[in-house]
Amino acid sequence: MFKFLIHIFLFSISISALHSHDYNKNNVEIFHPILKIVKEDARVGAGYMIITNNSNKKIELIGLKSEISQIQEIHEVLLKKEVYKMRPIKKNLIIKSGENLEFKPKSYHFMFFDINKNLKNNEMLDAKLIFKKDLVIPIKFKVIIGNKGHKH
Repeated sequence: MFKFLIHIFLFSISISALHSHDYNKNNVEIFHPILKIVKEDARVGAGYMIITNNSNKKIELIGLKSEISQIQEIHEVLLKKEVYKMRPIKKNLIIKSGENLEFKPKSYHFMFFDINKNLKNNEMLDAKLIFKKDLVIPIKFKVIIGNKGHKH
């Protein structure tokens, strides 16, 4: 009976790991990447996540690569004269040792332009975060369709 319970416990841990979508490489953690779109056949979406640098050196995010869409860009949102304006960033994003960088609405976020297929809610999509010094972290974005609230 004890062996059976151990097998059940180990099985439940492995199943939860399969459904988790947090990532860690070289002491850089990526928490809960999501891709929000308004409807299944949307051709534009926004990506959100939290990146934590637990290393002892700063890291520089260069960009994102994915087959999800033709174009992926990192954008920032600025508030000017009470109007939010979105624009692509023109430099690498530096994350100091021990700090977080949160990609969220009205802040930094990833834009996906010309999405190449209809997406399904909760679908997991491959991507890679590209950092300076040859650090590449494979991740999966979880698709969230509609304007439902979603928290990291």
